Amino acid sequence: MKRNTGSWDTPQGSLHYLLDEEGKGIVITGYSGRDTQLQIPGQIEGLPVTGIRKKTFLSRKQLRRVILPPTMEEIGDWTFAYCTNLESVWLARKPYRLGSQIFMECPGIHQLVVYEAEGRNLPTEEMDEIEKQTAALLAASTVLLDAEYLMNPLEAGTSFWLQQWDARMQQVMQAGDSEGYTKMILCGEEDVGSSLELYLNHKRKCKVRLALLRLMNPVGLSKENSEELEEYLRSRTRGCETEETWEVILKEHGHEQEYFEVFTKVGCVTEENFDALLTDMGSQYTEMKAFLMRYKEENMTGKDFFETLSLGNW
Repeated sequence: MKRNTGSWDTPQGSLHYLLDEEGKGIVITGYSGRDTQLQIPGQIEGLPVTGIRKKTFLSRKQLRRVILPPTMEEIGDWTFAYCTNLESVWLARKPYRLGSQIFMECPGIHQLVVYEAEGRNLPTEEMDEIEKQTAALLAASTVLLDAEYLMNPLEAGTSFWLQQWDARMQQVMQAGDSEGYTKMILCGEEDVGSSLELYLNHKRKCKVRLALLRLMNPVGLSKENSEELEEYLRSRTRGCETEETWEVILKEHGHEQEYFEVFTKVGCVTEENFDALLTDMGSQYTEMKAFLMRYKEENMTGKDFFETLSLGNW
């Protein structure tokens, strides 16, 4: 006879569960432990694991990656809310019953990986480029777009889904920077500061992050949308009226070459702002300073790279 409740050991903790109402499946109801990577089993006591109750992993800040089995059918409200170090979740390509705000306040999540559920096999680590880009866009649908309707593993990566994604992106990019400020003040929400200037800076940084993310994951991106995103980044680089593009690149991705590659590719580095960029970088970002100097040598001047080492920029 099956137990109504129980626990299943993980490498560094345990999952708590109960039988569903029909007694034909297992529902995960809680977790205790210190696992950074967690693979939820497809079966417990010979029954399929079909659901996760709301708040099951609430505020589990040690979690970095979670793999859900292909037997999973339902994910409850706020399941991973406030898992601030969560980076990736793996889901089977199938329909789910999804609760609200599943990934609320999960700023670090950058991949929702969709794997094929055929044969009910567990996923492999290997992904092609399109799968990687789709995983990044699916994660961004909750983090950057606040669009829960795009959290659709079954359709993720299809032409229709990508069109919906870009339509929502355009709404966000075209919204006024001051939109929502009055409501924030009236409601006493001052997490980005009560100053209008700080609020505008915050909103523009959000748009910069979105533009960078989409350009780095261009699957299905139209030329028109790409050009608009590039122009947005160029208009806010170092030396412009506002400099949010450079602020995001330097402060959030100062050691990541892939971001600097986009930064240079879209034309954010110019003869006029080059010295200021190096000055801002100081002595903290040696490798990326070298990258920019190589870029200048190859694309902006005929000056020999090693000559630039004597310019006092280091």
